[in-house]
Amino acid sequence: MLQEQIIPYIRENPITTAIAAGLVVLFFLLLIFAQVTRTRYEVHKICKKIRKYFDVILSDGEPEGEPAQEVKTEGEIPVYQTADDWQKQQELEKKAADAKLLMDVISEVF
Repeated sequence: MLQEQIIPYIRENPITTAIAAGLVVLFFLLLIFAQVTRTRYEVHKICKKIRKYFDVILSDGEPEGEPAQEVKTEGEIPVYQTADDWQKQQELEKKAADAKLLMDVISEVF
């Protein structure tokens, strides 16, 4: 019964049908715009974290705000280590810190 009344009403009032269709299309466009804006914001936030990670990795190991420290002399290296061992240990510590920072970025992204 209801179907028999709706179909003639739609045929007799094309303006009302056009307005309803236009509102539906406008609603879908608004939803798409909201999703694109939200996704863009999330991607921008992730890119900032990745950029920060690469800034840390590609830096020379010196903090930006502090002046460069002098290379440690032989007197500051512990007696049981040679200069090569001490340097290898420092490189391993730096790699471990870089890996930890990378894992933090990845965990925040995913």
